[in-house]
Amino acid sequence: MSETPILPDLEKVKQTIETAHRACQDMELAGLELQEVIELLDKDIREQRLKRLRRVS
Repeated sequence: MSETPILPDLEKVKQTIETAHRACQDMELAGLELQEVIELLDKDIREQRLKRLRRVS
């Protein structure tokens, strides 16, 4: 009753791996771009806070 396992098409496996690799790179790039936006917003918030505190003093 043991069935012979069906091996996947090697070209299909290669394409799937390449697609997954590209998707990972895209996600990494998106993460880095998001991190840059967050850093810019943090900088803007710090600058606004600093201006506000200097006006009070």
